[in-house]
Amino acid sequence: MGNSLPQLTVHRSLRTPKTKSPYPALKKSRSLREYTRKTSSISNCLNSNNNNRRNISLSKPQSLPPTDAEVFDIHALRCQISTTNEDEGEKQLLKQLDYIHSCVRKDKGLFGKMTENLQNKHIFSNDEPENTHILDQTPDEYHMDYQSIYLQTFDGEFIHAYWIYQSGDINNTTTLLYFHGAGGNISHRLEVLQLFYENLQCNILVIDYRGFGKSTGTPSELGLYIDAQTAYDYLIYKQKILPENILVLGTSLGASVAIQLVSDPLNRVKVAIFENAFISVPEVAKYFLTYAKSVLGVTKSIGFIYLFDSLAKVRRIECPCIYLTGLLDPLIPTWMSNSLYNETNLAIKRQLYEYPFGKHNDLPVMRDYFENIQSFINELSLLKSETEQVVLKQ
Repeated sequence: MGNSLPQLTVHRSLRTPKTKSPYPALKKSRSLREYTRKTSSISNCLNSNNNNRRNISLSKPQSLPPTDAEVFDIHALRCQISTTNEDEGEKQLLKQLDYIHSCVRKDKGLFGKMTENLQNKHIFSNDEPENTHILDQTPDEYHMDYQSIYLQTFDGEFIHAYWIYQSGDINNTTTLLYFHGAGGNISHRLEVLQLFYENLQCNILVIDYRGFGKSTGTPSELGLYIDAQTAYDYLIYKQKILPENILVLGTSLGASVAIQLVSDPLNRVKVAIFENAFISVPEVAKYFLTYAKSVLGVTKSIGFIYLFDSLAKVRRIECPCIYLTGLLDPLIPTWMSNSLYNETNLAIKRQLYEYPFGKHNDLPVMRDYFENIQSFINELSLLKSETEQVVLKQ
């Protein structure tokens, strides 16, 4: 998967002063009003003050619960934690769901409906390769301790995941939340995950989005965003991992999912890493479909069901960010990572690494890949120490 030629790593670093980013005032969408009107389960759960609080999902399960692994109802976990300030917990959850709904297209349009199957195939590829809904291998074959689990989402789907863990105290170890790209399932990513497990000595939570692998449902932009929020909440509310110990990494399509997750300031993390990220689906279409450039120049994004528009979201991101891009990537043009990097102005610290011989799926085997990530994390620790010393002197 690698390249035997000598690797050169080019990077640019820029530290910018942290400026408070106001949380966007969002008008509640019609879809979300209907979504919350149909159930009062949040209020029922949060307003229950006795020890017999019911574990109620925000939405009834869309499928039968899986029986081959333990299932965690994430909404129920949030209810159990929200005991000190119940009203605030309810508002926070609704605010996060409202933000997610505000970031997706509500109306598919006539052209979108006509091309929905084609768009689903090219964007998600969740039925490729053949037998992709059968997991070929497990983490123990790569000498990683793990638990196979399902996470029940707020809209009633069951997301299959591997919780891969190191020995020792969980909060003395960094935890990686990994979002993979299109196609395949989590068993196809184990070779890469082993590199993170060994080089960063981290715990790992990797999920299959809805419709991928053994997860239930059908993929959509809204669904993937909800799946990401569900995975993050599992780390916070079930594993009780501190946000300052969480790394979020997304590659390709997963980078768009990761950008969405950390663009919500309520989802705090230590570092967000975006590998071979793209600006939006319409921009990628313009790159591949030269005949569509003139049409898209006039119609913008009309006809696209899914946008995965990251450019506007990175302007809200405040956490430290790393952009990784392969200059030989045949799928995502490098200038897209550059553009996203340049727009991430509110980040405490940001850095772009370019790998001259890197392609779309082989960056983790490039020379200095893990050294660059670890160096960035070490610089953050030094920056935090310097800041604390300045505060003490004042």
